[in-house]
Amino acid sequence: MLRLTAISFLLLIPLSLAIVLPRNDNVDGLDWKPCDLPFPKSRQEQIKEAIDCATIKVPLDYTNPKSGGEIDLQLIKVNATRQPARASVIFNPGGPGSSGIEEVAVLGPMYRDILGGSFNVIGFDARLSRRNPYSQLPNPQVDAYNILKHQTWHGAKEYFKGCYENHKDTGRFYGTTFVAKDLLAIVDALKEDGLLRFWGRSYSTILGQTFAAMFPERIGHLLLDSVVEPDGYYRGNWASATRDTESALFHFFEQCIDADVEVCPLANFTGTKTTAESLMSQLSDVLQKLKDDPIMVPKELQAPRVFWFSPGKWDLSLFIKSVIQANLYSPAKFLRLSSILGPVLVGNFSSLIGPEAIEIQAQAAKEAPEKQKEDGLPWNLGVDAFHAIACSDSKYRAEKPEDMYSLLQAQVAQGSFADSISGKFWPCAQWPFTAAETYGGSFDQINTKNPILLVNGKWDPVTPLSGAWDVSSRFGESRLLVHEGAGNGVSKCTNEVVQRYFEKDELPKLGMVCKADRNAFEQAVGDANAKVFRAMHGGE
Repeated sequence: MLRLTAISFLLLIPLSLAIVLPRNDNVDGLDWKPCDLPFPKSRQEQIKEAIDCATIKVPLDYTNPKSGGEIDLQLIKVNATRQPARASVIFNPGGPGSSGIEEVAVLGPMYRDILGGSFNVIGFDARLSRRNPYSQLPNPQVDAYNILKHQTWHGAKEYFKGCYENHKDTGRFYGTTFVAKDLLAIVDALKEDGLLRFWGRSYSTILGQTFAAMFPERIGHLLLDSVVEPDGYYRGNWASATRDTESALFHFFEQCIDADVEVCPLANFTGTKTTAESLMSQLSDVLQKLKDDPIMVPKELQAPRVFWFSPGKWDLSLFIKSVIQANLYSPAKFLRLSSILGPVLVGNFSSLIGPEAIEIQAQAAKEAPEKQKEDGLPWNLGVDAFHAIACSDSKYRAEKPEDMYSLLQAQVAQGSFADSISGKFWPCAQWPFTAAETYGGSFDQINTKNPILLVNGKWDPVTPLSGAWDVSSRFGESRLLVHEGAGNGVSKCTNEVVQRYFEKDELPKLGMVCKADRNAFEQAVGDANAKVFRAMHGGE
């Protein structure tokens, strides 16, 4: 499936809470032309099809659209292979802050084919892009509160001073509600049937849910892929994010053991009787020893690999957990993760923090200026965009670290990997901006014009399946498909369900589960071999 991370609602709510905007037939049509965007060289080499581009002007401030302030939203389109196209499906990845422009340019043809070839695929960046940038200066857990109190709290305060000075006039205009209205403007500009067809992944499932709650009569097809719960997001606690990380890691070990030992040597870690349970236990023992007798990450490796708010900035145990979580998203990363964990499980950390790792980091630091000069500014503003959108949406604020103690306890209680990523969310408590408009209605008992399809992995390391079930219960007649595979592992079954939903308005049966086509490690080897083949044959 795709990250399909797993792929990659009006009658029951008061009319006062349902925002129904009529179609704006006066919106100018879109002037699509062949793209001439300054993508980084590395991305240009990955673009295999002709793509079209257009821009659309939207108000900077939807609460005062006559103020005269406007921004240009960049759109990108991969055309349907079956012409004339039936309609357009708007795609947006996660983050917030990931680039829909860049992803559709590279992967849009694949998404189009999954949808059956009859739909155009359109990408856009949610108000934060190269053109509209926002930038500025079961295992043991560490003491997250100590990290917050002595590192993150003070770091955030200094970090956000620059944010405020640079964006004090516009910082409040970056929020999901405004992005939902941008989506509506795009739908109207397309001049199709006035209905949104949208594929949102991870954070963008929040965007999709917000749009559906605000404009339930404008839903054509809405695919929520790897679902984030709206309550935790808008409250700013993100408590459930790591609920299934341990399950994802256990599944990783199971897939390793089921694969050939030559593919995953960890399968023979303790001989033929190696089990997923024994590997989990060994990792837990290693992390416990690192907690009891901490090893600090060498200063040469502390930057720029980690940010000031990262709990793993100094501690090796957290660094290891961060590496594990980052590599559980996709089978394509499983070979790398297994090669990292092999030495780690026997207490050998040289591949992570030894002289060779330091030399690799030093070389990367030397090459970074030239690479940036070659590639130009990044499309994906990453961390800056994440805080600009997610923190502006969040209602949670704190005056001092002590105010956040209960929040931290709620996060770490959800799973043993909470300490490895929670630091990313803590700065929102001091964020200097509040979104100019946030959806104030309910996310319960929402009935959309057409039903919503949700897809979520059974072993997703950051968007737990239980959250997807909860979201499905909120939207009338919606249906959840469970992808029983690792990360974005390929599943013909899952792809067929998605295609039938968009092409034939069909929903999967209640409780339907799609399995991955093959073992995750077998897929990883196949993908790696294909990459080598393409490199040897000039990218063919």
